[in-house]
Amino acid sequence: MRLLACDFDGTIFCGHKISQGDLAAIAQWRARGNIFGIVTGRGAGTLLADLSRFPLEYDFLLCNNGALLLDCTAKPVAERPLGLEMTRYLLDHEIRAHCSSCALFAGAAMYVLAESGPWINPVYTPSPLAVQRARDINFLQISFGFRERERSMFWGERLQADVSDRARVQCSLSVADVTAPDVGKATGIAWAMERLGLNPGEILTAGDDGNDREMLASYQGYAMEGAAPEVQAAAGRSIASVADLVEKSL
Repeated sequence: MRLLACDFDGTIFCGHKISQGDLAAIAQWRARGNIFGIVTGRGAGTLLADLSRFPLEYDFLLCNNGALLLDCTAKPVAERPLGLEMTRYLLDHEIRAHCSSCALFAGAAMYVLAESGPWINPVYTPSPLAVQRARDINFLQISFGFRERERSMFWGERLQADVSDRARVQCSLSVADVTAPDVGKATGIAWAMERLGLNPGEILTAGDDGNDREMLASYQGYAMEGAAPEVQAAAGRSIASVADLVEKSL
């Protein structure tokens, strides 16, 4: 039994769709008795909304960069929250004055901070949540969205220096995601396997962005062609598609 853990946006979900080739390859992978899971920085709500459009079966979903685990029926299994002290620190941080919008994730729910602008991706319209109310919720992830990727990288690095080892900041697309310090896609995979009682003999991973690097370096990683050089370096191998990876592996 082997595990294939894939990032979502830019890896499986490209051009707002999942290709027929990838759908067939993943079905073949699972039919051989292997495990398939999605590991994403997204929250459960937007992920499940997009997955509902495609006949894709999975064994688990790891959302919010590894902070929320869902099983094969999309039922929440476990979570690793930020903590109220860090939530309040982030809501008071100067990054709020520089980002375009701020999203907050609690369980499967996603909110946008009422005092910020609408979420940067207009496809998704999360409910607004006032800062004062948000201060009393122990979120899984707080995400600061920017209009330019360079600004998200700049503020992500600055925020990481400010929070030190009390939280973890990961950047992908034009978003800086903040989670608890022990949360990440690599640690999330190990955590998911333990919580689900699975013990794969081999773990393959695929991704395309900065928040995938640790996962790609920790396991048998494959970067998507066209990924940034640092992502390619973390993986050491590249693929044209998930179907390409499955074909190489079966």
